Amino acid sequence: MIHAAHTRSTLTVLALTDFADFATAPAPSPASLSETATAPATAQTFGPNVPIAQRPFTKWYRVHERVTPSDFIVEAFIIPVILLLVIFHVWGTGTNRRRAKKWMTANAPVFASEFAVVGFGGGQKQPNMDDVASQGLAKAMSSESLHVPGELLKEKTPDVFLSYATGRQNVAFVDVKLNMLKRYSPVMLLSDYVLGFFFESVPDPTEKVEVTAYAFDGREGDLVPRLGNDKPEKKNRESTYDGFIWAVVHKDKMKALRDERYDLSLTITKDNAKLPAWASVMSESAEITDMLLTPELAKAVEAAGDDFESLIVTDMPEDAPKTYVTIHTCLKCND
Repeated sequence: MIHAAHTRSTLTVLALTDFADFATAPAPSPASLSETATAPATAQTFGPNVPIAQRPFTKWYRVHERVTPSDFIVEAFIIPVILLLVIFHVWGTGTNRRRAKKWMTANAPVFASEFAVVGFGGGQKQPNMDDVASQGLAKAMSSESLHVPGELLKEKTPDVFLSYATGRQNVAFVDVKLNMLKRYSPVMLLSDYVLGFFFESVPDPTEKVEVTAYAFDGREGDLVPRLGNDKPEKKNRESTYDGFIWAVVHKDKMKALRDERYDLSLTITKDNAKLPAWASVMSESAEITDMLLTPELAKAVEAAGDDFESLIVTDMPEDAPKTYVTIHTCLKCND
């Protein structure tokens, strides 16, 4: 009994002493992060404030150790193809421009002898036949007082070039269109050849020139605007003629032209002794052929040979009309 009482009193004294120490202790304060924790070694080595010269040269910088040639197999195929396409594009566009300018240089004197203005340069002096005969074609086209081929042509697309002429009696204007091969794109050019080989409806890619002259036919006031001080011309001075369809075509192109053009489908085909065997006349009347097919024209068609496709004079549209128009004629009217 005595031993138990002694033990209980000792435990009580120890408990009071512990509480006394906590009561007299100062208030806790947060410890500094710089003293209790240190930054990792990787942050100190590769941090943004560490100079590049003090950073260790690890395997990450050795590109030849991280990659192999097998990682660039896709690029090895794509880059050469891109280079070939760029080379073909530069070569094709340059070739088309040179061929178009060469054709325009050779034919500019002919256009200039027939029209007052040729090209898109306005009313500047054009090279004529006298300039070519006295100075030579190359010198005439390079003279500062004359047009250069660049002003005579306008590049619409890499395979289509345009020119323009005006200033001739009873002719409103002339549109010249040069269609070249798609040399700038070997994929498109090859697809055109393949489609033309397998499908008859798809024409083979060829280079051709289309020259279209638009006649006034009594509509000068509608096609050419008049200035305020200009007086209207007399009615009898304006061109008037009965409409007709007449053409000289290559026999190999006859079927395709009949299918494409509505006006030629209305004509009949006849051979003519003035023309070579490979050419034929498509017309509505023999009298028109005797008047239009001059010896000079027949000689020019024969000289063109297989390069000649068609010469068409028409008052009808190329496409078939979709609606009917009723025309009422008044015999008692003055107009």
